[in-house]
Amino acid sequence: PQQPLPRFPEGSPFDEFFKDYFDNEQRRSPSQRPMIGLGSGFIIDKSGIVVTNNHVIEGADEITIIMNDQKEFTAELLGRDPKADLADLAVLKFDSGELILKSVKWGDSDKVRVGDWTIAIGNPLGLGGTVTAGIVSAISRDIGNGPYVKFIQTDASINRGNSGGPLFNTEGEVIGINSAIISQTGGSIGLGFAIPTNSAK
Repeated sequence: PQQPLPRFPEGSPFDEFFKDYFDNEQRRSPSQRPMIGLGSGFIIDKSGIVVTNNHVIEGADEITIIMNDQKEFTAELLGRDPKADLADLAVLKFDSGELILKSVKWGDSDKVRVGDWTIAIGNPLGLGGTVTAGIVSAISRDIGNGPYVKFIQTDASINRGNSGGPLFNTEGEVIGINSAIISQTGGSIGLGFAIPTNSAK
């Protein structure tokens, strides 16, 4: 915050001293810059409907979809569901213009079993298009993230920026939406959690 300059009698040596001090402090203060957050999402309808996590876009003034070929589109928020309410989901829409979109297939998360192979795709730490693989470590996992969702646990590497990205089965169907990790370091230690698609739908 801008602090008022103390007032001293005219000609006082303190007058120049404090003026220089406050000028230097203001120069050192960081200017206001826009905050930029990165996350993941996936297209569920060719009309440009995208699913991601609510916490990826929460508080955003602008939402930009960046495709894997680096084309950018402005998105609007259709609806969201904070994790305190249900499942930490957000649904976006964007106009792709002439670009023909491909959408993913929903899988049946109720058929997921411990030991099934999983594939996570996302934008961890800004490294877009990253693919990791693992297995389903547990199902119906309660991680205290809300009363309704029982998460799919996977050991596929999930890091910051993977939030909102798809968790696939080996048929190429989305079985979960990567949403959280448990970690003492902030990086993946093989404890990743995805919202089951049957809850997300």
